[in-house]
Amino acid sequence: MKAQNNPLNYLSSKISTSLKNLENGLDPDVLAYWYKRIEERSIELVPNSLKDNIHFIQDRFLWMKYDLNISKRSIPYILQSIEEYIEMMPYSTALYFANVSQILVKKTEN
Repeated sequence: MKAQNNPLNYLSSKISTSLKNLENGLDPDVLAYWYKRIEERSIELVPNSLKDNIHFIQDRFLWMKYDLNISKRSIPYILQSIEEYIEMMPYSTALYFANVSQILVKKTEN
């Protein structure tokens, strides 16, 4: 049996690829890229009166943490932006932003 056709090698390769994709999705640079895209898209969507009220600021020490300086009135537009991009994101990044969406929804309910 050739090494290429060995089911264990194939399975090992698939698992390795999946783990690398998960790791890359939570890279601070990947998160920064998606935060920037969501911020820019949200600013495009909101009315002119809210354009200055959307700022995502990356923490200087905890690179995966962001402060969202936003108006409550801009939250629906931010949620719409996340929804537009979430399918394009790596799996773990999409989970991260799904959690961000849940937090924002809870903020609007309070």
